[in-house]
Amino acid sequence: MPTMLLMRLGLLWVVVPWHAGSVSFPDGAARTECRGRYFWIWLDKAFVGQSRWRYGVYTESGQYIEVTRQLASQCGFMAGTDLRGNPQIRISFLACSVRNTFDQDFSLQLRVEVTGAVGPSIPYDMTIRCPLGAPWSPREIVCEENYMEVSVRRAVPGIAREVLNEDWIAAWPVAQGALNQVWQVVFHFRNGSLLSMPATQAHTLGYGVNTTATRVLFRAPYGTAQSEITSVEGLEVEVARVTVFYKQAWMILMVDTAVACPVNSPVVNATSLSWVTPRILPSLVLWPEQYQDEVQMGLDGRVIDAGTVARNGYTFLTDSRLIRIVVPIGAPGGLLQSALVGNRYGTRYSIHLLLDRHWQGDESDRTRHRSYRPIRTPFSPQTPRIIDDTVAAQGYFKVRLGHFLPDVELVSVSVGGRPFSRPEAEDRGFDPHEAPNSNDTRAFGLRVPFADPLVQQQYLHGPLRRYTLRLNYTLQLLPTGEAFTQAGLITCDVPDVVPPSFQGSCEAGALALLMTHGTLDRFWVPYVGERPLSQLAAPHSYRVSDDGRHFHLAVPLLAAGLVYESISLQGLTARLDFSLRDNKTRSVLASFAVVCTFPTGQLLVCLPNGTLVAMVLSRDTKPALDPRRTHLKDPDCGPVASDSSRALFSFSLASCGTTRRFEGGYLVYENEVTFVPEGVPPTSPIITRDSRYRLTLRCRYPLTEMLWVSAQQQLGENAVSVPHRPVG
Repeated sequence: MPTMLLMRLGLLWVVVPWHAGSVSFPDGAARTECRGRYFWIWLDKAFVGQSRWRYGVYTESGQYIEVTRQLASQCGFMAGTDLRGNPQIRISFLACSVRNTFDQDFSLQLRVEVTGAVGPSIPYDMTIRCPLGAPWSPREIVCEENYMEVSVRRAVPGIAREVLNEDWIAAWPVAQGALNQVWQVVFHFRNGSLLSMPATQAHTLGYGVNTTATRVLFRAPYGTAQSEITSVEGLEVEVARVTVFYKQAWMILMVDTAVACPVNSPVVNATSLSWVTPRILPSLVLWPEQYQDEVQMGLDGRVIDAGTVARNGYTFLTDSRLIRIVVPIGAPGGLLQSALVGNRYGTRYSIHLLLDRHWQGDESDRTRHRSYRPIRTPFSPQTPRIIDDTVAAQGYFKVRLGHFLPDVELVSVSVGGRPFSRPEAEDRGFDPHEAPNSNDTRAFGLRVPFADPLVQQQYLHGPLRRYTLRLNYTLQLLPTGEAFTQAGLITCDVPDVVPPSFQGSCEAGALALLMTHGTLDRFWVPYVGERPLSQLAAPHSYRVSDDGRHFHLAVPLLAAGLVYESISLQGLTARLDFSLRDNKTRSVLASFAVVCTFPTGQLLVCLPNGTLVAMVLSRDTKPALDPRRTHLKDPDCGPVASDSSRALFSFSLASCGTTRRFEGGYLVYENEVTFVPEGVPPTSPIITRDSRYRLTLRCRYPLTEMLWVSAQQQLGENAVSVPHRPVG
């Protein structure tokens, strides 16, 4: 029996005690199929989840053997995933521990152990039985993902040719010298050298050597020391040239178990992938001049017909030298999936190709050669884009983010810096929705009203307003849950601005402004001069009111924030500069000026620019004096304007003999207005009719802020202190 042979040859197994507590798979958790000389087993990825899994087989004696990676390539097992990520196991009909009934009927007992993050492993057992299906060819070669396998019919054939090939001639002396050895393996190399070893030694090197009822089997992992890479038509082919012979009661049977598999990588570009292999594999073809073949393409281990090739958009070409398969990226039969590298979205395309060929030289040279080739394209970056479908007249942003494959879902979206889950976005009225496309992609749509507070508004000019929507999407891939973000910025300029209107008026002792609100000015910052209204209103007794339609502002004459354009005997001209500014850039969006002239009367003002202004009236003395004959401490500093009843002084606090001193928390500036009396005689007067006159002018500035100034007026020996509110 084959199993007894393997044990006799010293094959190393990992033997685990049989578990009596195994269970059957739940419905839908696993499925099996007999396909192309293989047992195919799939596990449902939702059933496995994030758990670890491993598998093994039972021998005929009931021992459980876990399949390791090394054992898999030596014994004919292949484990991976299908296109959709479901765990997949392929097991050759000629694999170890397969119960083989005359190479016509095959059965297998398999165990899969699933281990979660916590808790014990759960073993699941299944039994699979498969008939052979299509009859065996004299020689069958399989190029699996992790091993090369060849099986040759071991019935004694007739003599095909009188001349033996060079490999057989070279191996014949080895066979003659090994009559006492049951099995022998001979490796042939391109330089003509040979390496002979017992089959037991070949097993220790990872090779599989076996016989069944009708066949001799040789199996080799890729990349062994005894295999060679050759170039055929400029393409790489891995070749293991092996002769296996064994002794029967009355003869020595030599079996050519050479195997060759194309190993060149597929070529991938932006739109397609191509897999090119040599038409003829010289290591396997004895008589190329008589070579006749049939070549078919397949998917997932099944041959497909020419109609399917055409419908799927494949190119399948053969000539005397090459076999070429070209598959467009995204074509049916494969799977286009989303992928991430860092935070960048992209796609990968996967397809499992099969190349199934039959060739014949003479009756003894009939071969079936199958190559399994899973192909996965490299990461192809895709740039999702914001598609702006906004119609300004509708009053909302209408946007789509796309385009994505169906395995991407929207988790949340941040609008104006505030994140919303999909339910929260729906409650807000943003209408998050999916917009499918005809090419099986989709976009994620959103509607955000212009009037939403999270939408930024910016006044441009005239009636034009710019609405700005800042978005940041969080999306994830299914089923892995990998998350990534995508930012977007959309603007829409809408001529919907009604500008504010202004009216100015002069009230008693104040400058007044009345503004009728527009549609945007509530979002702007009011300024008086170069300072925000909020900094001036309360400290300087501004009167401010707003009923929602009208805004009213009254600024006292001598309050900070006003500009004094001119001072004359006729009056004091003040200007209120009011503006509305952008709250970020501080650029002026709207402005208006109110100008009022107030009678000077009895005036003493300390201006914020360090100028003192004072009015001297002749009626302040009896008999009245002539104001035109007054001056400051510096006799050269006379009035800037005067007539018979009044004189106006305006001078810098750093001039005209002004003194200063610190007094508590104040800096005090002081000067005097002096009257020049007329005397008799003029040169040395001893008689005068004019009154004695001295007016002290004083400004007091707090060291930290200007709050009050005062003037002291003295008429004769009597003095009166007059407080004033400062201008700055």
